[in-house]
Amino acid sequence: MNSNSHAELSGRRASMPAWRRAALLAAFGLAGIGTAIAQTAPPPQQRPPARLTPAQIAAAKEAEMVAAGVRAECLPSKQKATPNISEDIIDDMREASVLLGEKKTDLAIEKLKKLVNKGEDYDKAMVNYNLGIGYSEKNDLAASAAAFAKALSYNALSLQHSEQLRFNLGQLYVASGQFEPGIEALKDYMAKACGAVSPDAHVFLASALAERKRYPEAITEVDTALAKSKTPKESWVQFKLGLLYEQKDYKASAETLLQLISMNGGKPDYWKQLAGVLLQMEDSTQAAAVLAIAERQGMLGAPDDIRNLYNTYMIIGEPQKAALLVDAAIAEKKLPLDEKNLESVSNAWINARESDKAEATLKQLATMAERGEYYFRLGAMYGDQERWKDSREMLVRALEKGSLKKPGEAWFRIAVASYGANDVKGAIAALHKALEYEDTKAQASEWLRSLSTQPVPAAPAASNSSASSTPANTAG
Repeated sequence: MNSNSHAELSGRRASMPAWRRAALLAAFGLAGIGTAIAQTAPPPQQRPPARLTPAQIAAAKEAEMVAAGVRAECLPSKQKATPNISEDIIDDMREASVLLGEKKTDLAIEKLKKLVNKGEDYDKAMVNYNLGIGYSEKNDLAASAAAFAKALSYNALSLQHSEQLRFNLGQLYVASGQFEPGIEALKDYMAKACGAVSPDAHVFLASALAERKRYPEAITEVDTALAKSKTPKESWVQFKLGLLYEQKDYKASAETLLQLISMNGGKPDYWKQLAGVLLQMEDSTQAAAVLAIAERQGMLGAPDDIRNLYNTYMIIGEPQKAALLVDAAIAEKKLPLDEKNLESVSNAWINARESDKAEATLKQLATMAERGEYYFRLGAMYGDQERWKDSREMLVRALEKGSLKKPGEAWFRIAVASYGANDVKGAIAALHKALEYEDTKAQASEWLRSLSTQPVPAAPAASNSSASSTPANTAG
């Protein structure tokens, strides 16, 4: 091919439409050649990141600490290097330490006292620190606290050492009965601590505050301890409950008792305390419900517990439940079959208007008791039911057995029963007996006047059969 032909061919190639060129490339499998070349091309060279210096790394870490809320004085860069003890006292310090280790405390204290004003601040701080240890070995807590406070006053100890010593100082003050200085020392420790303050430290501060009757502050500290602890101690929650009781905060006490029940639901005291708190809040219904749950779980087996639940049922107007409770307790031998418990049952049945059950219990009581009170109650109940003969019989037995609280009322009720049975002569005789007692004298006189104007008595209606009634059809 000559040069002219080459030029012609090149011109044709140059003038070939793009679509035709693409078709030809596709026919020979070369359509993606441009893309393939681009994809396999080496990436441009990148510079490796510059290495940080140790100082820059430390600065970056401290910046993160500050962002996380760490105070500036707690940063590593702010910490002072711990100095060495001065040469002129180091030998004496070593001797004192050996003496302390050998429990020769008095000799160690004497040696340390001679060093308190020697050397630099760090030397003085360490001397007083060791003095504090010596005094604590002798159980001289006040002197130990004073020495530790002096050691801290030089501001020369390491951060970690100072923190621990502040906490120890607060504990010493409290243990020696110096509650206010102890509270201030513990608060100072917590305010300046760079490390985490343990939940136990908050509880210890709470105990000191409680000694000074600063209950709201104490509760705050206990709450902080509980919030910090992954597994709160039951004793801490009990402590909080005691603080709430002191403030008579019954609502919060109830909530705290529910927390204690969730921690140890098998402890009967928590259920009984919760019921007591609810009663203080005048929520008798809930109190009874709480005690009933505890009773069903077998946690109220003691006699006092059963009686408390009985009383609660009576307060909320559930006498039937009260009677059944004591009846069951007697049957299960949780309560003795005695006058006191049977009287509770009878009172409950009377309040529940269960006459048959009340009558059966009162009969049992009447034969058991040495006093005639229960025959009197039977007589009164029969009178209310217009069972006049039975009423009079029981009331006579009551007087025969004696020891009645109100014998005059028994005579008056005999008069009512006699009148109801159309025995006017017997009624008048009983009324004359009732005249001998101040509490029934006026009523007996009124009845006698009425009976003197009524030649043929009629049995009184049920509404007129009580001890305070007058005979039917009397003159005004």
